[in-house]
Amino acid sequence: MLNLLLSILFLILNPSDKIKVKDPWMRVSAKGQSSALYMKIENKSEVADTLYKIEGNVSEKIEIHETYMKDDMMGMREVPFIVINPGSTFELKPKSHHIMLIKLKQDLKKEDKHDFILYFKKAGAIKIKAEVEEMKKSSSEHKH
Repeated sequence: MLNLLLSILFLILNPSDKIKVKDPWMRVSAKGQSSALYMKIENKSEVADTLYKIEGNVSEKIEIHETYMKDDMMGMREVPFIVINPGSTFELKPKSHHIMLIKLKQDLKKEDKHDFILYFKKAGAIKIKAEVEEMKKSSSEHKH
């Protein structure tokens, strides 16, 4: 009976089942350089949630960034958080919002896997494992 009550309590108090992280991956890069972490975050709840912090051991610093355009020049800047609206999916991808991995502590080689913890205001801490991949080409990029 106690186990059943604890299980029910855990389900009620653990809203992380409302946030799903899909397809986390990082770019190949070298020790001392930077890389980026990408993923899709699905919010299955009826309220918005906020990603405000990421932890991992692969780099000295981890920041949430966005890509922006100003005077026909593309740039990146740190942002304090990302809001994932209810019933929607927020994609962190190249040339958009992404997680910067600054001053890598080791080489990131294809097929390596590394753990991260994502912190959400409502869902709490969610642990993920991201695989290192070559930079993916978008459908708008092509060779002549």
